[in-house]
Amino acid sequence: MQDIQQSLYPNYTLLVQAALFLVFTFLIHRLLVKPYTEVIEEREKRISDNLEKARELQEEATRYLQEAQQILEKGRQESNAILEEARKEAQRIARQMLEEEEKKAQEDIERAVAEMRKLLEEEKLKLDKELQKVAEELVRRVLKEVA
Repeated sequence: MQDIQQSLYPNYTLLVQAALFLVFTFLIHRLLVKPYTEVIEEREKRISDNLEKARELQEEATRYLQEAQQILEKGRQESNAILEEARKEAQRIARQMLEEEEKKAQEDIERAVAEMRKLLEEEKLKLDKELQKVAEELVRRVLKEVA
């Protein structure tokens, strides 16, 4: 019967062991698990912060890249416009120079034609004088022979 009584009443050693186990668990939790958990949580927070920062930096880099591409495209368009304007200006200047040279050439031709006409008139006058002298000489000879 004593065995039954002992089994009905709790063993104080068991209670002390259970209490010591709970104290040990509490101390392990307090001294090891809690600081370890805090370190892990802090590391996870730092990692997530770094990932967020990296994502923000990537977005910023993408935005800067897009801005740079827009600036490059705008620069390309402006340089093409400047080149086109320069090409048109060069064509206009070439056309103007060609017109000036054609005008000078036309003036030179007109001057040469006027000079040739003048020389032709002078030669014609000389020829008329020569012809008149020949005609006078011919008339004199005919009059000499007739007389």
